[in-house]
Amino acid sequence: MSTRHIAALALLLALTFLGQTKALETGQVHACFTPEYHSGPTCTDQIVSAIAGAHQSILVQAYSFTSAPIAKALADAHKRGVDVRVILDTSNLKAGYSSAVFLQHMGIPPLIDSHHAIAHNKVMVIDAREVITGSFNFTKAAEEKNAENVFFIDDPAVATVYTQNWKDHAAHSAAADQLEHRSPAPVGRAQSPSAAVLGNRKSHIYHWPGCPSFGRIAPRNRVEFPNAQAARAAGYRPAQNCP
Repeated sequence: MSTRHIAALALLLALTFLGQTKALETGQVHACFTPEYHSGPTCTDQIVSAIAGAHQSILVQAYSFTSAPIAKALADAHKRGVDVRVILDTSNLKAGYSSAVFLQHMGIPPLIDSHHAIAHNKVMVIDAREVITGSFNFTKAAEEKNAENVFFIDDPAVATVYTQNWKDHAAHSAAADQLEHRSPAPVGRAQSPSAAVLGNRKSHIYHWPGCPSFGRIAPRNRVEFPNAQAARAAGYRPAQNCP
């Protein structure tokens, strides 16, 4: 039995428990596994590609989220007008610099789900029809070190179920900046857009602690701002190589 048929069977069983017994064509489901045993795009590449194909909306639930390519793909989607909304586990507040901070700087303030011991979901719902889920955290380790799986499910009925679940969790989640005082950032790390940033007066790009170029700006070009908002007001734009 092929991987595609196994994936379709697993989804059909899951839908039965959800009360959704509609038969699915195997072309609507495919799976990806790590570590890679076959040639072709990585699971991260496939997730990035799915995000790049979004036209209207992306809903995200993530436990651990440190993947720079996935975070940047979400930021790019936001820039082109896609409605991107993110719910993260509360552990992201303790991670110092993370994709949560990056998303905040990109204008996508994540919600924090502290209602549960662990908000362990790893889900994306794209354009109310495609669901990405599985054991795969949105991290570099999930791609390169762990044995993980990802399902890509193209089915509006399944997307509806996951969208409602996202809304249920959003209802008891809070904005990250409302919870940050419970988990102070390590010294020298930016925890929110209210933290100080450094601008480069030559490139008119600003950086925050954790960015690769934060400590590399020549003193003659360095401009200090109390926060990202002040940098943007001065005509500076955020660095694109973070996190």
